[in-house]
Amino acid sequence: MTVGPDVLTEGPPRYEPDTPWKPVPALLATALIALGPGIAGIAAIAFAMPQMAKDDGGQSFMSLATWEGVAFAAGVQVLSLILVWMIAGSGGQRAAVLRLTGESFSFAFYATAALLLILITGVLEFILYKSFAIDIFADTAWLREGLTSPTALGTFVIAVILAPLWEEFAFRGFLLSALAKTRLGFWGAAVIANVLWTSLHGTYSWAGLVSVFVAGLILSWLVWRTGSIKPAIVTHAIGNLFALAFTYGFAPHPLPVPA
Repeated sequence: MTVGPDVLTEGPPRYEPDTPWKPVPALLATALIALGPGIAGIAAIAFAMPQMAKDDGGQSFMSLATWEGVAFAAGVQVLSLILVWMIAGSGGQRAAVLRLTGESFSFAFYATAALLLILITGVLEFILYKSFAIDIFADTAWLREGLTSPTALGTFVIAVILAPLWEEFAFRGFLLSALAKTRLGFWGAAVIANVLWTSLHGTYSWAGLVSVFVAGLILSWLVWRTGSIKPAIVTHAIGNLFALAFTYGFAPHPLPVPA
């Protein structure tokens, strides 16, 4: 069954939380999924390669302009993806907890969803960044480093494939399911899940954080309307791809093509 864009406006929302997880254990598990691999990775680097970490303060592992940084970021995200996949259970339980439904969605659906995400967040960012004289490209400096280096392909994989997968599974799949079945209801749960997801982007300006939070609510709305995590994953990926293209194409200074 292929679902078109009409599902976004017609009929009742399809979302129904289905998970054995209680809210507090789910919150703790989400913290483990989101933070555990990164903390473990930093500790491993400090233990296994102390001299390298000492020489540059570990900066080579924190920059997408280096292969060490790309490997570190990709490794952390893959571990987060594995953790959420395992913690969610197996078979039908995993599919229910993560909202991995069987429907497929049409090109028109994804085009509509992505256009909504990009237009709403784009207008919001234009107003906030312009009104308060905030440099929008300061929030994406870490992406620019990767895009203008030989590690550009690695930056693409991290931003467009790995990040949308594990973040959607963890926050708008696993955690949202556990919180939405409580008295919070779907939107109370979505606010909490998206506040936590937004906190992962803590290096952004306040305007950037507002934009991330609103984007999270839009992605949550897609899950609510369709009952599936798939639209959120794909739309998140398209949004990140647009951010990469915008950063590369409209930065104040010409960006060199990676060697």
